[in-house]
Amino acid sequence: MLSARRERCLKVINDQGYDAVLFALGPNFQYLSESPACLWQRNAMNTEAEISGASIMPEALIYVSKDGEATILSIPKHKDTLNSLINDVVISYMDQFEDELSHIVKAKKIGISKECDRWLKETLSHLDPDIEVFDATTIFEDLRRIKDEEEIAKMRKLAKFTDDAVMYVCKHLKPGMTMFEAERMIVDYGLLNGMQDLSFSPTCGFKTRNTENAQNIEPFENERQLVEGTMIAFDIGYMDQGYCSDWGRTVYYGKAPELVKKGYAALQAAQVYMVSKIVPHKTRFGDLYGYICDKAQELGYYDYLRFKREEDGGNGHHIGTETHEMPWLKNDVDLILEPGMIFCSEPKMFFKNEGYMRVEDMILVTEDGAEFLTNFPRDLFEIDFSKNL
Repeated sequence: MLSARRERCLKVINDQGYDAVLFALGPNFQYLSESPACLWQRNAMNTEAEISGASIMPEALIYVSKDGEATILSIPKHKDTLNSLINDVVISYMDQFEDELSHIVKAKKIGISKECDRWLKETLSHLDPDIEVFDATTIFEDLRRIKDEEEIAKMRKLAKFTDDAVMYVCKHLKPGMTMFEAERMIVDYGLLNGMQDLSFSPTCGFKTRNTENAQNIEPFENERQLVEGTMIAFDIGYMDQGYCSDWGRTVYYGKAPELVKKGYAALQAAQVYMVSKIVPHKTRFGDLYGYICDKAQELGYYDYLRFKREEDGGNGHHIGTETHEMPWLKNDVDLILEPGMIFCSEPKMFFKNEGYMRVEDMILVTEDGAEFLTNFPRDLFEIDFSKNL
């Protein structure tokens, strides 16, 4: 019996007119196979990495025909993570993949995605020169955008884990520690608590007031030491069971200037106001940053926003099996918010000579509004370096 997700995917495959799809490890593989414990190859996503005519070979493939026949072909190391309840699973060695595929692939019109695409095109051409190959990278984008209850539960759990991880770091900040050491705490917390991976490189961005370091938003200096008067902008994400978190907050080490302290409260208030304005089936993604700007302006902090109302710097993105799922939250995006969508909103402020601050939340669109999945205390800003939290 097909899963509900597989049935939805098959409808899309047939609507596109494909005889089958063939995906290497990546978000489409993960979504279609329903094997979330199987990590996909990040390097395979970057076709620019295929230099000098070399092809990146896949560690696993999933082939699904328009009739629902599904086979996963994998190297041995992934065999215990693959969902064999809805897929036939063939374990072999990478160098045998082309021969194995000759007994699996029967279709003539096949959709593939960008992961290992050069190898896939070459291999399918060797199998049968009459096979037509189509770019199906975005084929399940609309389906993936609406999360089911199981996906929401996983992402809710990940959001809380990320909240807890940064609270752990805040409780263990010490004078003289470097930015790298703070970021290493994020890594170690994930490793000790069983996270499969980071969803991106973590940032605990130190900016110390009235120093050259605070003249510009970037760069952050890896070996900069923590001293009183340092603002720390966190940008953190973990990946587990095939889903990602993306999280941002700012803390101030010591007593913050009143302008900065009220600025952070204004940034938080703008984020909360934006979420309160969401009306499912009506609000556009392109409307969201305008609400943030409205509240920041009302509170007297609009000029400190990194991006102004008319600028299209992007205030966030959808999130799920990838950290950055499309589309970005930009002014010209007419997509309507629907229940089950999870997106990240990440407004930022910069105070020259003082520091850089960000707030980023994972937000779930519900039937009657929206809710924060990330719930790190919004009033936690100043950290007394003489005491533990």
